[in-house]
Amino acid sequence: MNIPLGKIEEKQLLFSENQPFPKLKQLLKSGFSGYIVATIEGISGLEEGLVMLRESEIVGAVFDALRIKKQVYGVKGLRLSLNLLKAKKGVFDVNRLSRQQIDLIMAFNDKIGLPKTVNAATLAKLEPAVYRSELVSKELAVDLGAKETKYNLLKKLGLGSI
Repeated sequence: MNIPLGKIEEKQLLFSENQPFPKLKQLLKSGFSGYIVATIEGISGLEEGLVMLRESEIVGAVFDALRIKKQVYGVKGLRLSLNLLKAKKGVFDVNRLSRQQIDLIMAFNDKIGLPKTVNAATLAKLEPAVYRSELVSKELAVDLGAKETKYNLLKKLGLGSI
């Protein structure tokens, strides 16, 4: 996905020193336009979540499981990105964009948009208690816990009886 860099407000903040979920709430309350992007080492390898904000509302989201090359957008992307923001370790950036830039991104990447925007009050209801790795497996519809063995590979090829 091609998202402009914009003005970097904060860069490479550690989760342990600057909790990303409270930061997201603060950005919503302040009328921020831009995005917060976070990266963690999760069950699927590197996981990246991007939450797009436009003047006190979350308007879009993308979740990317980099190792398995799977992306989810919109509501599922938001659910996984919010889950990711509750991890214990990771880094995140906050980038400012103009309202016009946000509108252009949303126009050219309509799949990242949410059917209904999320404000600070709604976000409080969506906040997960902790990071749950099993949510990633469930939403991506892949078994991330299974190890690839020679037998499993042969079985996939229809040669499991050899």
